[in-house]
Formats: sequence, structure tokens, C-alpha cells
Amino acid sequence: MKHANHKAELERTASGLKNPSFPKIFAVELCADCDLNCSMCHHDRMQRPKGNLPMPLWRKCADEIAAIAPATNIWFSFCGEPLLMPERLIEMLKYGESVGLRSLNLNTNGMRLSREVARGLLDTCLSNIVIGIDGFTRETYEKYRVLGDRDRVYANAGYLLEERARRESGPEIMVQFIEMDDNITEFERYRDYWLGLGATVKLRRQLSWGGKFETAIEIAEEERIPCPWAITMMHMFWDGRVPRCPGDTEGEESAGNAWDDSLVDLWGRLASYRQLHLERRFGELPARCDNCTDWKTGASLKLRPGQAVHRDSLGSSR
Repeated sequence: MKHANHKAELERTASGLKNPSFPKIFAVELCADCDLNCSMCHHDRMQRPKGNLPMPLWRKCADEIAAIAPATNIWFSFCGEPLLMPERLIEMLKYGESVGLRSLNLNTNGMRLSREVARGLLDTCLSNIVIGIDGFTRETYEKYRVLGDRDRVYANAGYLLEERARRESGPEIMVQFIEMDDNITEFERYRDYWLGLGATVKLRRQLSWGGKFETAIEIAEEERIPCPWAITMMHMFWDGRVPRCPGDTEGEESAGNAWDDSLVDLWGRLASYRQLHLERRFGELPARCDNCTDWKTGASLKLRPGQAVHRDSLGSSR
């Protein structure tokens, strides 16, 4: 993408941002462990304790969101692989549906997406399932999705699509391709393969995870826009802590804990940071923001079988 187009795209994203009373997206960490060691993910550097989200904490959050903002996009996704705990995930999805949550979504690497798990997920009210698959060939996929098995993930995703088609209804199933140094040459083959199986193909740029990784996106600092991630998304660790933004993966600037406070109050404590972004007072943000380039990632590209190109101002999840 040429620089000028990228700049215009970022400004279009910025024009729709405001300081909301409740987040557009709530990302909840079901499990802080992972079965892969992806080269573009910070997980192997994580220092905070790992654990699993207790059901009582999820019920507390789900009840509050259902009461005040039931259309909030809930994503089981952050710093771990949710399908390490498929039974707990399905229990949480069913509870969310029972209290009136309207948008429940999953982001997975697909390694644990067995046929049994696929059928169980399709029996829930999931709106979207995103599977991270960043290459077409085994060599490229396994270069980035370290410890992953390309053929296994392709088979798992293929069965999920087949079973969803057999049922004639169910969640939108997306395969996500993160554009990196040398995988983009495979994208056309990847796109055609997955569209042919009925998947939505999502292309997005690589994140820096709060400045932990260098990315190849070249946008001048003076063209900086408010960060869509910080303004639209709220994250919660498995232990209830709410970090300032998704780049604060250790929770060093936590707003508090959802065990103790309402999500509304926790979100409100972060309002001043969002306002600094919106007023473009970037020099007054915490030091972490100096090295973070996630504001540059712009819109994700979504291709659906038989439909025109669709761009989201913010990806479905990190």
C-alpha cells in the first residue's frame, strides 16, 4: 500500500473515533497459556502469572455488560489460546447467551480445533470465529506460527467450514493473515483457497504489541493519529486486572480489578488517556506510547465469498 493511501486510511479511521461511555470491544483472557510460540507475539516474553479465568468472574462481567451494553463485541482473545480450555469456553459462551449478550466471538490459532470441539462451538451462539493462519505453504506458516502444524490447522479449519455449511447457519468463519516480511507473496493463493471453501479472508498488518516488535509500516510521527485500540477496546486479564490498553500486556498501568469494581468504573478511569489521544496530546501519554506503533496498523481488509472488499476501521481483535 502506498504511503499516501495509508495516511488517508488512517485519517478516515481517526474521524470516527470518540471517547465512548463503554468500550466497543471487550476482550477477555480465558487462559493466559498458549500452545504455540509465534514469532510476532509477545507471549514468550510475558512475566506476569499465568492462569485461567474463573467462571464467577465471567458471570459478573457478563451480567454487567448484558445490563448496560448487550451489543458490545465480546472477544475471547488476548494473551493466550482459549481452546486450551474448550469446555470452559463453551460454558462461558452459553452463559453469555443466556443473559442476553449479542456478540460473542473467538480468536484461536486453530491447533486444538478438533472435530468434537468444532461441533461444540457451532452448537453455541458464536458470531465470529477467527483462525490465525499466516501462510499458505508449510514453510511459511511454520516460520511464523512456531510449534504449529500447517496441515493440521488447515484440516481443522476446513472441517469447521464444512460442518458450518452442512448446518446452513452459524458464525462467520474467518481466516486471518497477518502481513509480515515475506509471506505476502503467498496471499493470492491463500485467498483463493479459503474463499473457495467459504471462509472470510481477513488481511491485517502486524502489530508492535505496545512497541515490543518493530514493524515495516512507515508513517511519519507527525502524521500520528489517536490509537483506535486504546480508544475502542477494553481488555481483562484472567485474574480480573484491566490494563490501560492492549499494549500494556503486563498490566503495569492497570486501571484496577474487575473483581472489585464495575467495568463501567474501570473504563471511566481510563477516560483521561483516551482524551489525550483524541486531542492529539501524544507527548503527555505514558512513556510506553513513545515506542508503540499500533496506531499505524489502520483498517483490516476482509474478503467474503462472492462479495466486495470490506474494510474495518479496527480489526476484530488483536
